Amino acid sequence: MRRTKMTMRRLGATEIDDSLNKAAREAVKAAIEADHAVDPLFRPEVSRLVSAYASAAKRHGPLIERAIGDALEAAGCTVFRNLGVPVTQGALELAESHDYAMTATRPIRFVDGKIAGFVDIDILAIDEEREVAWALSIKRGGGATETKKRRAIERDLMALRLNLGSYLRQQGYSRVTTAHAFVVDYLGSAGFSKAITLTREKIDDVFGLPIMESIDAMTQAMKAALDAELARLLAPVVRGMERPVLPKRPEALARPAPLGLHAHSRRRRREGVPEKPLMSGRPFDSLSTEESEQ
Repeated sequence: MRRTKMTMRRLGATEIDDSLNKAAREAVKAAIEADHAVDPLFRPEVSRLVSAYASAAKRHGPLIERAIGDALEAAGCTVFRNLGVPVTQGALELAESHDYAMTATRPIRFVDGKIAGFVDIDILAIDEEREVAWALSIKRGGGATETKKRRAIERDLMALRLNLGSYLRQQGYSRVTTAHAFVVDYLGSAGFSKAITLTREKIDDVFGLPIMESIDAMTQAMKAALDAELARLLAPVVRGMERPVLPKRPEALARPAPLGLHAHSRRRRREGVPEKPLMSGRPFDSLSTEESEQ
């Protein structure tokens, strides 16, 4: 495979960045204006703030995907987005076996009649000039992917590595000699195997393009748009904290008539029975000296 560096020749980097930055600002606006359910755990104004930021984070992921796809397309690659690529039963079985490590670099011929399923990928980029193709599953990577889902994605991508080159040649891309399948983990916390993961530090080197520069510029544009809205989102939160809403106190219940000694005393007073004389400070004053000595 010829190792040449790609250049963005269809669209300049400036045009890509401008388009992404505009999309980032629009994503923030949509996140803030969306109708969010009020979380009973929070005050309504706090719930709105939390939901708006969570929504913006979710919209950040597709923009990362768009940035990578636009950069590869601008460099002359044929780019397909959000599609299913078939894999054979043999590739899937090998991906789940202990022999995969020894055969991972040995492609398996793709045969139509033995298709076992389709692998969902975000971007399929084919660079016939460099005789290489990439199948990419793109994750923002803000948190670990659920274990069952992660293992299924790893297995599918490992199987796809074995079949992808043969499949593309069968589809008319005869110059493709090498095919890769990766998870792109932008923030680095998705939890996938290092063998199939592209972190942000590796993206530019693998594709030979300044893709991270565009992604980071878009991210900063999104952050700036969120910061510009922060004061407006925080104002009702601060007002709510200054005037806390206290729960209503339950109405006082009528106390039942007390029982025991005090009730007995009140009954005596009502019935005209004279009260017992109060006991003096010295309990034995009423006794004679002789009696007290005894």
